[in-house]
Amino acid sequence: MTPRDASAIGSDDRLGRLWAPDFPTDGDVRVASLVERGIISPATPSWPWGPYVVVDNESGCAIGGIGFKGGPDTDGDVEIGYGICRSEQRRGVASEAVRAMCGAARRHGARSVLAETDLDNWASQRVLEKCGFTREPDDDDLSQWRYSL
Repeated sequence: MTPRDASAIGSDDRLGRLWAPDFPTDGDVRVASLVERGIISPATPSWPWGPYVVVDNESGCAIGGIGFKGGPDTDGDVEIGYGICRSEQRRGVASEAVRAMCGAARRHGARSVLAETDLDNWASQRVLEKCGFTREPDDDDLSQWRYSL
């Protein structure tokens, strides 16, 4: 997600953009706002630990977002978050995107990838299971997941 992407997402500027009808999601708008305000840094070749737009390979349309929630901590753990717009779910896109982020984390020296989901978000939990994550002890209202690289 470039600063230009963030601006377009934040203002719902659809003009000339290949976006799924229900993109951006609320999560994409929240992340774009954080990028626009400088609270989180966009990903660059030298800083891969930012947010990304998920683009459908066939149509070229933006269909969701995924990203690191910052760089690795002192243990080498990075956390990811992701979401795919409703019209594009149940096609394996989230799993493909999560696998790509795990590969990027490995290439850039992280030791583990963490994720959390709402306890009742079975679809997201299934994505993490399919990608090889293991469930850690739950937090109060979130399930915790880890993928060791």
